[in-house]
Order: sequence, then C-alpha cells, then structure tokens
Amino acid sequence: MKIVLSSNNHGKIKEFNFLFKETKFKIIPLKEVSKIDIPETGTSYEENAFLKAKRANEISGLPALADDSGLEVKFLKNEPGIYSARYSGKNASDERNNKKLLKKMINTTKREAKYISVLFFYDPNNDIELYTYGELNGTIGKSEIGDKGFGYDPLFKIKNSNQTMAQISFKKRMELSHRSLSVKKMLNELSKLQNK
Repeated sequence: MKIVLSSNNHGKIKEFNFLFKETKFKIIPLKEVSKIDIPETGTSYEENAFLKAKRANEISGLPALADDSGLEVKFLKNEPGIYSARYSGKNASDERNNKKLLKKMINTTKREAKYISVLFFYDPNNDIELYTYGELNGTIGKSEIGDKGFGYDPLFKIKNSNQTMAQISFKKRMELSHRSLSVKKMLNELSKLQNK
C-alpha cells in the first residue's frame, strides 16, 4: 500500500523511510506529489497531524500519514511544544531554535524535557483514522553536542545516558526516538487492519 507522508522535512523523511523499509507499506514524500508546504495551524499535536494528513490525502488521493512532534521542557511550562520547529520566529532554523532555548534556560538546573510524537493515519476511502503516540524523556544539555540528527537533538540528553540524540548512531536513534515509538505502534495498528 502506498502512503503519502505529509512532510517535506528531510530528517523526518529519512526516518520514515527507514522505519517502513521492511513493511508492505511504501512511503511517498509529499514533495513527490505536490510542491506545497502544509502549514501547521492547529492548537495541539493531534490537530496539526490531522490537518496535515487530511490535506495530503486531498492533494494525492492516497492514504496519508502525518507526524506532529515537539520538544517540551518542564521548566518552560512545556515550551516550545507545538511551536518547536518555529520557536525562534519567522526565519526559524535548528541553530536559532537551539540558541533561543539555551538562552531561556541559562540560569536553571531544572532541565527535564521530553520529545513527543503524535502520528495520524488518514484513509477516508476505507473510513480509517488512527492516532498513535511516542514519548522520549531526557534533559536539556548546557551546550550542543554531536552532529547527527536534527532539530534539538544536539541539546537533548537521553535519560540514563550521558549522550545526546545527536551523538548516537542513526540506527540507535531509530530504536529509541519518540517518532520511532509512534511509528512502531502505527505499523502494529495498520497490520491488524490488513489482517481483518
């Protein structure tokens, strides 16, 4: 089954291709069916994932999958949350977002954080709507360490580890990450539906 992935984020596309590679589902990146970028206008991860998947389905006619994910820092009352990708404003980048986060946390030892992933599968032709969730706990480091991954990975220290997400191998990230957890749950749900 072909599924359009409602994302133009290179890092996410790489992760989804890896996680789906040995399944009966083929991931088609949004950019292969349309040049548009679907805005995140929702007020929750669930709403953003829903809006992106619904729009990707309308554009492509294929079942669609969308992830909305973010970093939640306890000290910052769960900022940046749904605004993680655009935390530093209109011209946000990973570098600017990380700098803003470090600046806001400069005087605190309370560094607990978690990555959240909400995945939504939308197939209106078969009347299927599914949500799955993934979460990874850790802390925010005092500086960026590592050159793997993307987003806040150089700052995010994995719980019970001295390494950031940007220090571990891609394969290890695909075992641990919030997104891999939500994808594994989704694959389980989709397999159940196909076996009915």
